[in-house]
Amino acid sequence: MKLPLLCLLATLAPALPGATIRPFTIDTVMADLARTHPEATRVDGALPPGVVAHEDLVYSHPAEGDLSLDLYRPGGPVRLPAVIIVHGGGWVAGDRRMERPFARQLAARGYVVATVSYRLGRAGRFPAPVNDLKAAVRWLRAHADDYGIDASAIGAVGGSAGGSLATFIGASNGVAELEGDTGTPGQSSAVQAVVDIDGSVTFLDNALIRSSETRPSPYFEFVHGIYSQNRAVWVAASPILYVSRQSAPVLFIKSTAPTPILAGRDEMCARLNILGIDSRVIQFPNTPHPFWLVHPWFERVVDETDGFLARHLKRPAAPGLSPAPRP
Repeated sequence: MKLPLLCLLATLAPALPGATIRPFTIDTVMADLARTHPEATRVDGALPPGVVAHEDLVYSHPAEGDLSLDLYRPGGPVRLPAVIIVHGGGWVAGDRRMERPFARQLAARGYVVATVSYRLGRAGRFPAPVNDLKAAVRWLRAHADDYGIDASAIGAVGGSAGGSLATFIGASNGVAELEGDTGTPGQSSAVQAVVDIDGSVTFLDNALIRSSETRPSPYFEFVHGIYSQNRAVWVAASPILYVSRQSAPVLFIKSTAPTPILAGRDEMCARLNILGIDSRVIQFPNTPHPFWLVHPWFERVVDETDGFLARHLKRPAAPGLSPAPRP
């Protein structure tokens, strides 16, 4: 099935039955972890010294409504690599603002970092979120002079569904059919490095397929519904199947949580390595699924992310953190 036809199916297919979607916020995460991981504490989201915020910037205008990003940059005249951060929420929930602490701390390390909104739920059926994130990367390149971005060095980071989407845009570098028709034209959407934090890379997993058939829920909205009725979409929405010599290097950071079902990361790492593309998998012990959002794991996640991105995006060793005026 060709991707343009999948776009049509996203419009025509009926909405899924299932339970009410539970919000995915820092408050709901903390409420859940209070029972299972009482050591978890909130991250201070204050803007680090020398980091400048440019929030609520519109980057794309799909029919469902404008999409925005929040951009953070350390001051100084040096052009810096850029990174988009993609929030989680099962493709139906979540908000870019929950990733502001991560973005601000990464910016303090010497990156221009943007937390990005994308279409969710029925409006966000595949491939719409992929189109949105590629549009965000094109927007960053189009505004490289405005925000001091090194347009040759852009990465993507995401957690949970956001990790899956970040991996998707990196795996599909150069696939013209996934560009979409919104956002800034005339720029490359390719990314040069990806960090996937507890995000799946394939829907073609037996346990996940059985789950879709026996317990249909709103969380299968992204792949248009159950496997037996939408197999072509489940195939097309699996990042692992796009691995090629154009794909970006990927760091997979895994939790030890038994749910949700997160398939294919070790196999995708092996496929990338066979092609000579740097990829590795690390696992944080005794961790819940949303571990990257809270202490005591937050700082190590930032450290591991920075280490991988710095190598592939060639982050300057000493960017200089003096406040810069808004362009």
